[in-house]
Amino acid sequence: MTKENNKASSDNRRQAINNQSILQSTNKDDHIFRVLSVLNENISRSNSLHHEFLKGQSLAIHTMSPEIRLSKVSNQSKSKQKPFISKSQLREFGTGSIAKCFGPDFAILDHRRSPRIPNGDLLMIDRIISITGERKVLKPPASIVSEFDVPDNAWFLQENKYTGLPLSILMEIALQPCGILSAYLGTSLELPAEINRFRNLDGEITFHDCPDLSGRTITNHAAFLKSFSSSGMHIQEYTFELSVDASVFLAGESSFGYFSQEAMEQQTGLGYRENPNLASKSRTVKTHQDQNRGDAITLQANSLQSKHLSLVDSVRFYENTGKYSKGIVRGEKRLRGNEWFYDNHFFQDPVMPGSLGLEAVMQGLWAFVRHQRYDVKFSNPVLDFAGNDPFVWKYRGQVIPSNHLINYQIHLKEVQVFDSIIFISADADFQVDGTRIYAFKNIAFALREG
Repeated sequence: MTKENNKASSDNRRQAINNQSILQSTNKDDHIFRVLSVLNENISRSNSLHHEFLKGQSLAIHTMSPEIRLSKVSNQSKSKQKPFISKSQLREFGTGSIAKCFGPDFAILDHRRSPRIPNGDLLMIDRIISITGERKVLKPPASIVSEFDVPDNAWFLQENKYTGLPLSILMEIALQPCGILSAYLGTSLELPAEINRFRNLDGEITFHDCPDLSGRTITNHAAFLKSFSSSGMHIQEYTFELSVDASVFLAGESSFGYFSQEAMEQQTGLGYRENPNLASKSRTVKTHQDQNRGDAITLQANSLQSKHLSLVDSVRFYENTGKYSKGIVRGEKRLRGNEWFYDNHFFQDPVMPGSLGLEAVMQGLWAFVRHQRYDVKFSNPVLDFAGNDPFVWKYRGQVIPSNHLINYQIHLKEVQVFDSIIFISADADFQVDGTRIYAFKNIAFALREG
């Protein structure tokens, strides 16, 4: 075991003890708390092993039996064959008839609340090329191949504060086909009707390259790895690879869970509360709210650009503090309850995508880049996602229309400045109304000349 895994294991044991104390202190909603306790216990018990599993999965997927190996990447950018599932069918799955997407066997789901995929501006799939797997058999082998055509004038390219596709969009392109494969296999047909909330739980991504994706077709090869059920919840794990022109540029793994609405309402978060004194003794460098002159950082986009990616109201910087003594970036946003993403994610189950929480963090990091004037070192600054370690995330809560405030704290990890490139990495915690619900590790990128 590595030192990092030992620390993670120790933290998880402490969290399990805390959760047990909570369970013992109240008799209310005992069943729901028991469900959440089992989830935390299972994840804590397997966390170290799961970390090793994720690290080795990219290698293991190529040594598995042919039935569960990811399909060989096509030699062409865009498939010419007839889609297995079309864009119009995907739209039906998003907000219309599930049976029109998957067939008459799914008609019962049209008459009750059932998990959906993102719709409208958040749907990041144009077609499903192929699906393998036996319906109502929730185990491998099963796989999916999907494609997404990135428009030159896509809203996320026009609104992005940094060059290229936002990290959140790459995340959506990678994860959405996993949800479609899960639905196609008939997970909702096999589970009780009240288990109808589908949530991403955790995962990791490794970047092999950072190509220009504007105007190109991204292919996703994803495979179903395993699943298990316990105390009213159902967990599934997937692996995926994104490629363009037959070249894989991103690979990763992720787990998802099916829960009841009652269980989701009892979200307990990640069991950590920010220490308000952590950065209070450090000198405040800059506050976004004070930046209204000259070359000051501007996080708010103009009226044309602010529809989707206006995710931060203010950012504050602190020097020589944080977990790594490299500095802290703090950001926050007040929510109105009618944000655009609630309509697009999901139908009858409005929740902020975790990927947009990550994007808020990325905006804070980009504000730091501009505050340090790193971007002016280059005539055409380009941001590449990079790093020797995989980017890792964990979700244990949700942001819904009744919430009021989201904020985050970024701990700068590395800031390396060279003549031709600048490398930055960080970890971050994300909170909603005072509860820590997301954790991000190894957010890393390089700034260079385009």
